[in-house]
Amino acid sequence: MTQPTDKRSAILQATLELISENGFHGTPTSMIAERAGVGVGTIYRYFKDKEELIHALYEEMEGKQKIYVLEGYSEEMPFRERFVHLCRNVYRYLMANRLEFCFLEQYFDSPYGVTKMKQKLESASEPFHSLVESGKKQQVIKDIPLILLYSLIFGPIINSIKDHNSGLLELNETLIEQVIGAMWDAIKR
Repeated sequence: MTQPTDKRSAILQATLELISENGFHGTPTSMIAERAGVGVGTIYRYFKDKEELIHALYEEMEGKQKIYVLEGYSEEMPFRERFVHLCRNVYRYLMANRLEFCFLEQYFDSPYGVTKMKQKLESASEPFHSLVESGKKQQVIKDIPLILLYSLIFGPIINSIKDHNSGLLELNETLIEQVIGAMWDAIKR
């Protein structure tokens, strides 16, 4: 791991590591400060409170993830190919960034993430949101609530990565493609 060069980055990195290890409630700001090599007061110069720090960490990770997931993506691709491309990139990103995966899993299972998910469900700028809504209009994808479609898409991704990380399953490119195919079968008309 590379040492962050500025205090804000060090705080965010320490928060990511500690929340991934100990959860939100097991990570007091004093522990974050110690890991980041700063005083507790320094955290509050950058973030109003721990909640703001957690949201800032999420926003930073989401920005990096979105860039990665959209790499090579084109609206000109056939519909199914766009779906597979996004899913494949989500898999690769989350498998390569285990701490972020742990953090995101906790984030979306918490009140922080519920609020964020409501925003995502209403945001046409989200890659999956616009793809799925367009697929519903074109009658390529089942016309069921977006949250259920997200469950059919992200549920298998999250669960298979959890199983991979725990050693219950060894994910490889072939298995990932098979899971993505099953996800497609679950949402297509």
